[in-house]
Amino acid sequence: MSEENVKNPMDLNGDGKVTLDERVKYAAGKANEKIDAAMGKLKEEAIETAGKAKEVYAKAADKAKDVYGKAAEKAKDVYADAKEGATKAASKAKEVYAEAKEDVAEAAEKAKALLDKNKKEA
Repeated sequence: MSEENVKNPMDLNGDGKVTLDERVKYAAGKANEKIDAAMGKLKEEAIETAGKAKEVYAKAADKAKDVYGKAAEKAKDVYADAKEGATKAASKAKEVYAEAKEDVAEAAEKAKALLDKNKKEA
């Protein structure tokens, strides 16, 4: 095997010797490369996640509008039914009042006639 002059990547100044300072700087450079790569990946994932969140929000907003619309329609129906029921109840109450008034008047007449009869007999 022939001797080749292979440069050590940690020999930053190219003097053929690798010092502790060069090792530290080399390791820091490699760590920085890995951090940059990880940060790039995190940024991509954050952008993707934000996009998905926006889609989910849009779907939820649409669903909420749909549910609100259905609830509003149901509330209108319930209100209409309640109004109709209240109108019927008021009408029935008037009828019952009129009948009761007639019954009271009739009872008063009968009572007066009975009193008159009793006065004449007495």
